Amino acid sequence: MVEIGEYMRDVLARYDSLRGQKIANSGAEFWNLVIISAGDEEQRRWFAAQLALKADMGDLPLDVPITCISDPEGSRIGSGGATLNILKILSQKYKEEFFKWKIMIIHSGGHSKRLPSHSCSGKIFSPLPILPTKGGPYQMLDLKLAIYLPFLSTMEPGIFITASDDIEVFSINEIKRKRNSDGVTALAHPSSLKIGTGHGVYVLDCQTSGSPSTTEIRACQEVLQKPTVALMKERGATVRDAKGIEQVYSDSAFWFTSSVSKKLLQFYSEVEPLQNELCVYGDFLTFLGSKEDKYYVSQLQRAKQTRANELKLKLCSFLDQVPLDILLLNRSKFYHLGTMQEYLNGLTNDENLRTELNLHSRVRCRLLSAEDGDTVDRIEGVILNSAIHASSIVHRNTVVEYSLIKGKVIMHPQTILSSVVVDRTLDIPGGFLYHTVPIRDGKAESFVTIAFGVEDDIKSSLDRNNLKFGGRSLGDLENLSQYLSVEKIFQNREECSLWHGKIFPSSKSMEESFLMTVNLVKMLIEGKGAGMEL
Repeated sequence: MVEIGEYMRDVLARYDSLRGQKIANSGAEFWNLVIISAGDEEQRRWFAAQLALKADMGDLPLDVPITCISDPEGSRIGSGGATLNILKILSQKYKEEFFKWKIMIIHSGGHSKRLPSHSCSGKIFSPLPILPTKGGPYQMLDLKLAIYLPFLSTMEPGIFITASDDIEVFSINEIKRKRNSDGVTALAHPSSLKIGTGHGVYVLDCQTSGSPSTTEIRACQEVLQKPTVALMKERGATVRDAKGIEQVYSDSAFWFTSSVSKKLLQFYSEVEPLQNELCVYGDFLTFLGSKEDKYYVSQLQRAKQTRANELKLKLCSFLDQVPLDILLLNRSKFYHLGTMQEYLNGLTNDENLRTELNLHSRVRCRLLSAEDGDTVDRIEGVILNSAIHASSIVHRNTVVEYSLIKGKVIMHPQTILSSVVVDRTLDIPGGFLYHTVPIRDGKAESFVTIAFGVEDDIKSSLDRNNLKFGGRSLGDLENLSQYLSVEKIFQNREECSLWHGKIFPSSKSMEESFLMTVNLVKMLIEGKGAGMEL
């Protein structure tokens, strides 16, 4: 069989040939409609502006509608609720016509708190170090539009669901299945038991591992969501590979036919507006399968009957008889790039991913002349859509994106620079992500550069005394500067998170903003600067 890297290069080349062209003139099969979900109307407008820019640059197929739909105002409804809302809008706009289409939904409504350099732009527009044969630089959206092309010929009219921060690579042969296959079909990847504890895991009929050179379709008995190793074994999810090593098949993207869309629309008509979150993976898929005693359903039935649980059990009653088939991609891998460490490791250190997607170290990168005549190139790492001083010293485990580095910098391991401007010689502390954003307070405009340690827990809400920033307690910051007192950072909040903390000062320029935050990080690391004001 063709190696994964060779197969994926062919897939990307197929998509590149469609960029800036009309699909109708190419003879290629493509999506009838692509939808990007947004968390609210403000995010939707920003996504739409970025889509318009990509279209103007000729980076998208010309005659395929790619649109954004925001969640309704009110309570958070999760990816499952977003899917239901999108189906309702499609049915209102296109009536019965959309049931004949193949539609991709990319869920991108989160705030990317674990990779905050992509919070403003959205994870679906994050840059990737892929050199296209045609068109502009790749973003995650381009990769998503490309990598699922091989499944279009197998898919019946319906909805294809994917996330915006993961990547699947594979090599497949012809997928043999009967036409008019109804229900849900999910992609599955051979994974270690450890990886299975963080994903959905499929319990298959006829649990024997297939040949690594084949693609198989199996019926599914049930879906376990982030199970323990003991639960995987107890429920029969484990298989052995050709070497006798235990593994499981974990989840990623999936699709469902139009008959399922109609069931979901009927369910939504009876429960909207939603007051609770539903997960398109943790709830929808776990209700499927041929087993009568599904683990997740039995847990819900035994739990205290809250409004949220009652909603899920009602959804289960609509999906209970829907068949679930699993498309085993025995020559495949799944990568998640949703955190700072995953992004750094995937783009710079993971030689498998770099080979499989032919990732480059410099994409749309310009070196600025060194005045001192230094001609030694010591810039490693990944430089994306940036200009950098040629004398800079950059460690291989770093990423620079959308930045202008006019002075010589020294960048240490595990560093991300995003949308920053540096105008002087600077030694930048490693182990942090730095990202500059414009802000507006009334009519006043300024810039703030955030910086978080790559191991910081930005999302979790904790007692303020237990929060750590850059590996140090927030109390350490208060000892360094009165500006950084816990009361000023969180004001009257009881439950606090780094995401909500007002830690970083603003400045009139991007250059000064970045310098002030770097000095703050240096103070934190060195433990010096008591009484110093930023």
